[in-house]
Amino acid sequence: MGFANVAAWANSEGAGRSWPAFFRKVPASTATIAGQWFDYSTASGVPVPNYYAASPLVAATLEAEKGIYVPEQNGTRWIKETIVASAAATVTGTTNQNQPLMLLDYLLYYPFIDLDAAGEEQVMDNTVTLPRYADGVGVEMMMVAQAPTVGGGTFTVSYTDADDVTRTTETVFCAAAQPSGALVQATGAAAGVSPFIPRLGRGVKRVNSATVVLANGGLAAIVLVKPLWMSYAREECRRPTSSPTESYGDAQQIQAVRNRPPQEIKAGAFLGWVGKGVAGSLASAPLVGMIDTFWSE
Repeated sequence: MGFANVAAWANSEGAGRSWPAFFRKVPASTATIAGQWFDYSTASGVPVPNYYAASPLVAATLEAEKGIYVPEQNGTRWIKETIVASAAATVTGTTNQNQPLMLLDYLLYYPFIDLDAAGEEQVMDNTVTLPRYADGVGVEMMMVAQAPTVGGGTFTVSYTDADDVTRTTETVFCAAAQPSGALVQATGAAAGVSPFIPRLGRGVKRVNSATVVLANGGLAAIVLVKPLWMSYAREECRRPTSSPTESYGDAQQIQAVRNRPPQEIKAGAFLGWVGKGVAGSLASAPLVGMIDTFWSE
């Protein structure tokens, strides 16, 4: 990794080889569904929202500087720690607590899949390929709503796995009506909670096509991502407007080596979080924090 020992790792900040990247993302006011996941890269705030805006069904990449930005360095970059906190949408809100969070490297996306086109195979253009993790190992698929959905639909996805085998997913359920930015897929039934489209094999190299079996309404993008890091927003941070005026809630800090194995950030990585609204809607509830990264000499 380019470090002689743990002390060299720990002292990277003092050696001028660290970068704190801050973020503040605020989902729109439209309610999300309890138990489902939301793509914070699409929310307003810092960094700017990502709309997956490109030619329909044509594979495209995202620019690193438009995600949670970590500058390129000559050495290998690593996550040193993350700090996350959720803020309540109102002084009495509780629906943003107990929220599992996953930091992703967004690799490739296929936008504007028509979720009303039942029975039609929507074929993808794969002129652009995976910019990182090119072997596809560990790469997952998720479907993100680009326009509000009605819900209740089903679909299948044809993809090429990490061993160059063409596979088709099982029939995947869509969650109940979802706003833009919500993850559409569910498993087993509309109340499933998986953040990713179920797959076989060691990972995904590319998506070949998507077929809507039962119309769901709305538009969506299939996004290929590499999960990097997990966190958890345990409480909501808020300050009541009337007595008592104490502030409540905490921030979750997770450190590499101390709490979990180190995680490399590849050159060109577009970083963003997805979160699961266990306690209820994530609407209007900010997610704030910092990703502290550092690099070897």
